[in-house]
Amino acid sequence: MKYMLLFIRDAAGTVDAAQYAAIDAWFGGLGAQGKVFSAEELQPPGTATTIRWNEGRPMVTDGPFVEAKEGVAGYAVVDAADLDEAIAIAKGWPVQDQAVEIRPVVSHQDMPNHPV
Repeated sequence: MKYMLLFIRDAAGTVDAAQYAAIDAWFGGLGAQGKVFSAEELQPPGTATTIRWNEGRPMVTDGPFVEAKEGVAGYAVVDAADLDEAIAIAKGWPVQDQAVEIRPVVSHQDMPNHPV
């Protein structure tokens, strides 16, 4: 089953060279096991563009919708047998001043009436 790991950090937080090296090693290990589908680091929340609909019309604004102390710094989609394995994978995340949110990915194969 696919799980998305969302890496959450303080909006003002940064990652140093040693942390990047640890992250690369962590992803290298998961990649060698065939556990990672994709992973990317994201630009800071201030670089976001948000689209909301108002009375059926899209409204585009710069930045995130709300001010927050934390933001999504990156993500990874991993393959895990179940939530317990996804938790075990996430516990290995080497940047301990960040949180990892785990969400199961909806499998459209398991939804026969889904149009996609």
